Amino acid sequence: MHLTDHPAHRRLSAALDNLAVTFHGMTAHPDEHNCECHWGSAQELSLLKTPDVELEPDLLRRTWQAIDWTDHASVLRRILPQFAAVLVTGRAEPLFGLEVAGCSFARGR
Repeated sequence: MHLTDHPAHRRLSAALDNLAVTFHGMTAHPDEHNCECHWGSAQELSLLKTPDVELEPDLLRRTWQAIDWTDHASVLRRILPQFAAVLVTGRAEPLFGLEVAGCSFARGR
């Protein structure tokens, strides 16, 4: 049996698809902001306020690792489908360890 045919893989794929459907259209709060010198540019911030646009890996990482969002929950909802896919495929590359991802979920409550 090929790994992609395994029932667990099919369930995981279905769960990720359902997550994408559930969080379709989510955006960061319109008034959300972050420091350009530490997080990113105004153009990058506008991507978080645009629904369903895939973020570049570095921008996604900087987004979930940032600790100073005003409304972290809305930012997390915006990136959650892509973030979850990155986590389950092992492509998350945190600077200080993967436990930072858990902290991001905790900040988003």
